[in-house]
Amino acid sequence: MLVAVRESVADRSAVDWAARRAESRAVPLTLLHAVPDPSLMPPGTAYEEVVSAGRELLNREAARVTLEHPGLRLATYLYCGDVVEALLGLSAAAPMIVVGADRRDLRTGEFKDSVALQVALNSSAPVVVVPPAYTYGPANQDKGGAVVGIDGSGMSQVALIRGAEEAHSAALHLTVVVASGPLTERMEVTASTMLQDVRVRYPHMRVSWIVDDAHSPVQLLNAYGRGSDLVVIGRHGTGARSGMSLGRVTRTLLLDPPCPTLIVTRRQPGLPDGS
Repeated sequence: MLVAVRESVADRSAVDWAARRAESRAVPLTLLHAVPDPSLMPPGTAYEEVVSAGRELLNREAARVTLEHPGLRLATYLYCGDVVEALLGLSAAAPMIVVGADRRDLRTGEFKDSVALQVALNSSAPVVVVPPAYTYGPANQDKGGAVVGIDGSGMSQVALIRGAEEAHSAALHLTVVVASGPLTERMEVTASTMLQDVRVRYPHMRVSWIVDDAHSPVQLLNAYGRGSDLVVIGRHGTGARSGMSLGRVTRTLLLDPPCPTLIVTRRQPGLPDGS
């Protein structure tokens, strides 16, 4: 797994989430931090100091994570250049990329950057966006667990299977939400078929299926995502350096995720046939 470390405080929630998941799956974790390219630094800048500060940040975070997760296999990577380019360049080989949510200017309300949006839009690996100050509380059997949003498309079917995998691996219950309002497009895959696919693979997992014709997909995912462990959605946009190419639901959720949000960006292996 790969997690971006942009600021020691602002992105700590993302690092902690990634460390917990990597430890639970017994997979190695790499902490990545990017410092500006020397060509972008003001004249007279002591670039060695910039690099040293980046290394110190990585070393502090690595020491903190190792103290809390002594059995975790941990590595660090300092990149000289744009953090988005670094993450996308490594996404082909990474099973998952974890980033903190894009930060908002408290005075103007505008977002300061679009790292999470750009990575989620262009990554070939699944991406998890973790909101700031996310904490792990006691399990909430009514609202917790994993939540998957589907619209009947082929991509949402992939998201459902990935959400079921995540829920099963973490011993969570799964909540599937479907917005069936008048503006919802006709489903390519029926709900019963989707649910049957999950039942075949995970016959003992608790699954709740919510169909709502009064709220939008964003409203539903926000409502069920608050207090949950994970929200899973499919990426419907096309690769481009603009967040506007993301699906509207995906883009809105990533700007203010209700909990750690997994964007499925590539297709899963074939579904089991039950044999």
